Amino acid sequence: MDDIFKYLDYREYLRDHYNYNKSCHRFFSFRYVAGKTGLDASFYVKVLNKQKHIANSAIPTLVTFLKLSKREDSYFSTLVHFNKAKSTDQETFYLQKLLLLRKPVTAVLDNDLYEYFASWWNVVLREELNIVPFQENYDDLASRLHPAISSQQAQRSIRLLQKLGIITPDSTGRLRPTHDFVTTSGVDQIKAVRSYQKSALKLAIGALDTIPREHRDISTLTVSASRQCLEIIRERISDLRREIIELVRKDKDLEEVYQINFQLFPLTKNNTKKKNP
Repeated sequence: MDDIFKYLDYREYLRDHYNYNKSCHRFFSFRYVAGKTGLDASFYVKVLNKQKHIANSAIPTLVTFLKLSKREDSYFSTLVHFNKAKSTDQETFYLQKLLLLRKPVTAVLDNDLYEYFASWWNVVLREELNIVPFQENYDDLASRLHPAISSQQAQRSIRLLQKLGIITPDSTGRLRPTHDFVTTSGVDQIKAVRSYQKSALKLAIGALDTIPREHRDISTLTVSASRQCLEIIRERISDLRREIIELVRKDKDLEEVYQINFQLFPLTKNNTKKKNP
């Protein structure tokens, strides 16, 4: 099975560990795991199915059972806290710790790709280079963002973007994005992307108080609809995203970097309730 440093969800690691050992040893079962760890067998099944989380107090016992090395122990413990994080700041904090632990054993590009989505300003600075002729003035570049970041953060971000090949010097030596857009493809399941999306929503909340109405457009809509209608709405949103991308692609007189968020989520849970007769 894959080594633990390739995982971003400890429950997936535990599930693969169970399936691998089950295929190798006839005696290996949930009852066997329970006997070795003291965890209830049915509870362990729910953990593997991502229905429950292990308690922090159970981490040392599992580390012993899994026979993890010292660095693997640190990674597994951090991974549990990462998956149980309840805020964007916590997720970002633990993600950075995971990346530091991963770097000696995983491809640098993979780690840097996670880091790209872990901080919202990486995405913004990439777009800003479409507008600003950057001359290695990191103070100026950092101050252009809203909210502003530090000069050190801007410098690290530019180095990361260059390392990933997302930006490169043109014929005049000016740094520019290498592609019109960066898409997540298979990476969108990674929690780093979720962390970025949460950061984008947090920026939108801040914009309500810090950006004048004439420079923003934030609206909300609450509706009741069928699942069939929901699918149509999702298709329309997808079509709108493509239209916006095409409009921006053709735009020549670039002035600012804008964030456009799309949210569609249920506010009720009627599908889990029995319908009235």
